[in-house]
Amino acid sequence: MTYNTKTIYPAQEDKDGRKVTTTKQTDVAVELKKDEVLKLYNSYREAGYSVNVSFQPPLATKSSDEKEDNDDKDDKAEVVSLVSPFDVAKRLAKQGIEYRASLKIKSKGAYEDMKDIMKLVEAEGYEYNVNVTLKVNDETTTNIDNPDSWTDEETNVFRVSPKASTDNAEELHQLYDTLNDKGYEVEITIKPKAPKADDMDDEDDSFANQLSAYPDGTLVTFKLTEDDA
Repeated sequence: MTYNTKTIYPAQEDKDGRKVTTTKQTDVAVELKKDEVLKLYNSYREAGYSVNVSFQPPLATKSSDEKEDNDDKDDKAEVVSLVSPFDVAKRLAKQGIEYRASLKIKSKGAYEDMKDIMKLVEAEGYEYNVNVTLKVNDETTTNIDNPDSWTDEETNVFRVSPKASTDNAEELHQLYDTLNDKGYEVEITIKPKAPKADDMDDEDDSFANQLSAYPDGTLVTFKLTEDDA
C-alpha cells in the first residue's frame, strides 16, 4: 500500500532594501510506502516544525451513464471517494483514535431549491447559516430594500451551511444519505484529532495508527509552521 504526500512549508520573506519577496514552497511525492511517510513526518518534527496533518482518500470520477437509475446523459460527471468517510471513521474508532466529523453541503441555488435543504437540516435538529448572493441590476427585480424580493429571483444564489459537527460520524449518516438521495452534493470530512502525547514516540505511534486507517492512494498533506516552543 502506498500514499501520496504534499508538504507546504512556511512562507519565507526576503527583504532587499524596500522590496520584500515572499517565497512559498510546496513539495509533492507519490507512491510512498508507509515507512517512508512516517520517516518524512518524523524528519519535519525533528527539524523543529509543528506539523498539521490532513488526509484525503483517493477520488474517482463517475460519469453520468455509470450512475444507477440515471437516464439524463447531460448530467455532469460526479467525483466520488473510493472509500466511505464512515468507513474511515470506523477504522479510526477501532484503533482508539478520536476524530471530528463535519457535514458540508456543496450544492447552492435559488431559494426554492435550497428551502428543501433547510427543512431537512432543521428536521435533523441542526442549526444552520444561510448565505445569499443577490444580483441587483436593471435586468432583475431584486430590491435591496425589500427582503421579500430576494427569494423570487432565480439569479440570487443561496448556500446552506449546517452546524453539523460531531465526534461520532454515524450521527450524520441519516442526513447525509437523505441529502444524497435527493440529488444534493454533500460531503463528510473526517479529521483525526491531534494526538495527546507527552513525548515524540507516543506521537509517532499515534500518527502511524492514523495513517493505517486510510486506504491505498490517500493524499497526506503536511502543513508546516515554525515551532516557537
